[in-house]
Parts: sequence; C-alpha cells; structure tokens
Amino acid sequence: MQNKFTYLVLLTVIILTGCEKQIELDLPSVGTKLVVDGWLIGEPGEAGEERLQTVRLTKSVPYFETQNYPVVKDAQVILKDNKGNAFPLAYTVPLVYDPNTGKEVADEKNGRYEIRKNLEQNTSYILSIKTADGEEYESTAQEVTDYAYAPKIFVEYKDANSSIDEDEGYYINFEPKYVEDGYFYFCWELFKVESYTDWSDSENPRDVTYSYSYSGLLFGSNVYTSVGESETQFDQNVIPGERYFIKQHVISRGSYDFLRLAEEQRDNEGTQFSPPPAPLRSNVKRIGGQTLDDDALGYFIISSVQRTQTITINQ
Repeated sequence: MQNKFTYLVLLTVIILTGCEKQIELDLPSVGTKLVVDGWLIGEPGEAGEERLQTVRLTKSVPYFETQNYPVVKDAQVILKDNKGNAFPLAYTVPLVYDPNTGKEVADEKNGRYEIRKNLEQNTSYILSIKTADGEEYESTAQEVTDYAYAPKIFVEYKDANSSIDEDEGYYINFEPKYVEDGYFYFCWELFKVESYTDWSDSENPRDVTYSYSYSGLLFGSNVYTSVGESETQFDQNVIPGERYFIKQHVISRGSYDFLRLAEEQRDNEGTQFSPPPAPLRSNVKRIGGQTLDDDALGYFIISSVQRTQTITINQ
C-alpha cells in the first residue's frame, strides 16, 4: 500500500512538471533617464552670505541594479527667472573626511551643480538643462511665495499612550497661521540646535553653533484644514535642555502632491490597504519630447521659508 501511494505521488509530480511552460514577457523598456533632484530655498544665507543652492543630476539604473546612480557631470544647468535673468550653475564635487587617510577626499558619487544666490520673493524660476548629448529639458515655473506668518511653536508633556504607541515625555507642537485669501501648500521640518567648542586654535577657542534636520516632513494646506484643526505634533519626544526650531516651507501644489506621493510609496508595506505603486510624474520636461516617457524623473522644487523662534526644552 505504501509503495502504491509513493508511486502515485511520483506520477503526479511528473505530470505537473511536464505541464510547465516558460513564458517570456516582452516588457517595455525606456532605457536610462535623466533624474533631477533640486530643491532651492528662498531663505537668505547666514552671516550676510548668499545661500548655497544645489541641484543633483544622475541617470536612472535598472530596477534590480545595485550600483550607484551615474552622476551627470557635463551638463549645462541654468536657473532663469521671470525677469529675463539667467544664472548658470557650476559642477562641483564635495569633499568628505576619510578616516583611513585622515584627510578630506573628493566624494565623486555626490557631485552636484551649485550656485550661491538668494532667491527673490514673488519671483518665478525655471531650471534649464542641456546634456552633453544635446538633449534639453526645462522645468515648469516655481515661485518664491511671500508668506508672512511663521508657525507658533510650543512644548507639551504627555503621558504614555499605548493605543497610539506614544511614549511618555515632552513633544514639540506647532500651530500654523493659515490665511483666508489664497490657497497655500506647506511642509514643516523640525531642526535641532547643537553647540561645541572648537579647539583647533588652542589659544583662541571659539564656540560653534549649528543645526540639522531632526524629523521627516509634515504636510498641510489651508485648502484641506481649517484653522481650528491646525495644531500638529512631531512624533519624536525630546529631552529637557535641548534646543529646537521649525522651518515652514511654502511650496507649489505640484511639489506638494509629488512629495506626498513619494512618501506614500516609500512607506508602502504592500498590504491590501496600501495604495498601488505608480510612476511619479516629473515637472522637468524634455524639449521636443513626444510622450511622458521622454521627460526626466525627479522634481524641481522651490520654497519660501518661514522660521520659528528657537526654544529650549524646560522641565
């Protein structure tokens, strides 16, 4: 009986494997594409200097490739405003500290195009790109919106709440000031302030203060949210003695939608309730292109910035 059962199992396996057929799918391919990563900020530089604005250009790679994105280093990149001015960006390679040599070395994989420029309020800009093989691209116009109101920043102590996975501690909240006239789209970013003493000159030590982004972006708009519902909290709990401030970016509707969709796809867990992945359309169009596949990937963003006061977390 056991031998007969084994024979039937083997026969079933042979029949099933014999029915297999390899199917070749003729999937469309668009080859490599230009990828634009540019976010210019309408905030003056520090200490009276012009702000350093950067744009990165790379080439896309196949989905399963693990190599770094090839850097486009020989393009002509120009920032143009609606007043007829043109500002060329120069290609540069940043330096990074190499602990193996104890020196700064060129970081070729992060090469970028730079310009030192303070953007003007209520002025529109486009990004113009011409690659070495003659292909030309141009972004849609992005405006530096003059918005007069920074958010109100404050700290709140909260007990632990297991239902929303929130720890006990201090949390930074903010309340935007939405205006009634016009439609505005925002994203907010929390910054932490740190200080240290520079002893490189032992006879003249100096205190150095710097800040860095401490959160992801939070999004909002007076189109979707009333003033009474506008109070928002950052998820990270903070520690007494630390210092923080918030930057509010006012961006275009297209930039807002692109960033929201990009964040959704990044956090997509692949469940039945997750939104289906879809291509994110760029606002950088190929001149003379016939279809959307001719356009670049990525996005060119310009934002005006309103900054809150810096607060210290007190017990």
